[in-house]
Amino acid sequence: MLWPEAPQFDVEKVVEACRAWLTSEGTYETVRTRLRELKAGENAYRAAGEKGELLQHLLHHGQRQRNDRHAELLKNTYTTAFVQRAEGRKLYDAIKASAIHGSCPLCGLQQVAQLDHHAPKANFPLLALTPLNLVPACGPCNLGKSNKLATLVTEEAFHPYFEDLGTDRWLHAQIDAAERVAIFEARPPTGWDEVKRHRIIHHFESHDLAFRYGEAAGSVVAKRRHRDADLLAETESAAEVRAHIRADAVSHAAYDPNSFETALLYALVESAWYLNGGMELLYA
Repeated sequence: MLWPEAPQFDVEKVVEACRAWLTSEGTYETVRTRLRELKAGENAYRAAGEKGELLQHLLHHGQRQRNDRHAELLKNTYTTAFVQRAEGRKLYDAIKASAIHGSCPLCGLQQVAQLDHHAPKANFPLLALTPLNLVPACGPCNLGKSNKLATLVTEEAFHPYFEDLGTDRWLHAQIDAAERVAIFEARPPTGWDEVKRHRIIHHFESHDLAFRYGEAAGSVVAKRRHRDADLLAETESAAEVRAHIRADAVSHAAYDPNSFETALLYALVESAWYLNGGMELLYA
């Protein structure tokens, strides 16, 4: 999973992009009077995110936001003016385009299809238009994250703009020769603290990544099985096949150490069954 850069524009620019629609609805001045408050909330959000205290900050302010007198107006501005109208959509698409190679940062599997409110707009309407609260995501990941804010630090969703998972491998796989499939699991590095370890496991489970990666692995195997089988037939050496796959694994890991392809390739490297002919049967 590769994190995108944070948006380089603020909530004021979003409000101005939505100005035509707000004016047509007779609500521009209403939102404008809240702009100082929206910007203050944006700055507090950024500060809390940078200090690693975003969940605590959101839990502290959630009740007040949920009952805000302009909650519906701000949510409707996002849904209609920001998502559907031309000027707002330009900024919406700019955030979507920040995803590296268009890949969802929450799974690295599917293409970005929408923006996810890290703090759900249903409970945090004052953050509905805040760019820092909008993260590119694919449909399944947006659904998997749900519209509820975690109440436990061990279940807090990762925020791509503020957190760095580093280059340590946490995603692993193994080949199940009996079932002829790859089994994926989240196996956090021992150097991670307990909260981070629990969070990555929760992320893996809540986004149904074991199933989704397992399905995607079939396509990867199908595209390489004949090449690996031909190499085995040509060299009569499982070691040669292993070296070839390992080179591919190292290349994938250099790009993204925790892509499902990286985990799968290292699993193939470690599978004597696959290296000695199992490639003809895996996902067959």
